[in-house]
Amino acid sequence: MSLAQTVILVIGGLQGLLLFTLLITDRRVNSAGKILAVQCLLIATIFFLPMIVFAGNSAFSWLIGVLLFLPACSGGLTYLYCRTALTDSGLRLGDAVHLLPLLLCCLLNYDILLSSERALEFVRVPQTTLLRHTLTQVVFYGQIVVYIVLLVRLVRRSQGQARKTLSAYNPDIFSWLWTLIGFTVLIWGLKVLFYFLMRESVAVTYAPTFNMLADFLLVVMVYFVAVMQWRNPALFHITQLELPSVTSLRVKPEADGVLDRETRAKVLNLVKQQVETQCLYRDSQLTLAALAEQVGVSVHQLSETLNQHDGKNFNQFINEYRVAEVCEQLGQPADRKLIDLALDAGFSSKSSFNAIFKKVTGVTPTQYRTQQI
Repeated sequence: MSLAQTVILVIGGLQGLLLFTLLITDRRVNSAGKILAVQCLLIATIFFLPMIVFAGNSAFSWLIGVLLFLPACSGGLTYLYCRTALTDSGLRLGDAVHLLPLLLCCLLNYDILLSSERALEFVRVPQTTLLRHTLTQVVFYGQIVVYIVLLVRLVRRSQGQARKTLSAYNPDIFSWLWTLIGFTVLIWGLKVLFYFLMRESVAVTYAPTFNMLADFLLVVMVYFVAVMQWRNPALFHITQLELPSVTSLRVKPEADGVLDRETRAKVLNLVKQQVETQCLYRDSQLTLAALAEQVGVSVHQLSETLNQHDGKNFNQFINEYRVAEVCEQLGQPADRKLIDLALDAGFSSKSSFNAIFKKVTGVTPTQYRTQQI
């Protein structure tokens, strides 16, 4: 084991234990933070595993069988963390199914769990022709493929639901989530590459480099997110976001949901009149359902009108009014703070205001104010 790899493993393990303690004991941290704490503890123990294996038969060698298959539940923990963080929902009894890959690996290799000698042999000699060992590798690496697919589906559904139904959320949240998924794909891609290269004797000399890089990226990704979660317990949380069930996604539109062009134009004029005269956009908690009720149309009719006639989703439609009001205020001589103008216009936070304002105008609020002088 090289010095660089040892340093990464020691730092990663100690940081994991520290972050686990911080997240699990801090009362401010929500359910998502607690799941992330378990993830940090899991990673910390995984980092200690190579050092135990390198030491050979020692007082800690019995831990090899216990720690060896723990990564089989990392995909499930990552999925549960993202889902819980987005909706701030707690764990359900059915979530125990995400431990199934770990359980399968343990059942297929019960003898390794009970014998440190067999565990050492299993780790040091990855080539095997036993069917149960092959099945173990399929479950071990296959679970991350399944959970990456589930993560992509979760984030896509959440992003679409937020755009369709919420007027205020920070769009940067989804940029961070896509980055998290990208890191997960890269890390496990390197792990899989390391595994297959180790099976080829000609590649053994440089294969550990891929594993060391994967470990380094894992430290950077998870522990950075853990620190951010500790500092901001509401990290990734979107207020009022409700993920649609699979059945609700397949429900056919209402019979009266298909509007002709003239009807959509009338509905859009009515919506604009209500939003502009009553300044409904100033309500940061405004939702698609609330606006539909205010106007007197169905949610489906309103969504169809905005998308097909005006070419915008609900979030874009409302936020353009908010940006327009802030721009109008910035064009006046009054010297009010930007955050005060943003909150008055209906934005829920400084971060969402900055992101949306730049997306609509092409410049930051500060730059826009400077241009008006």
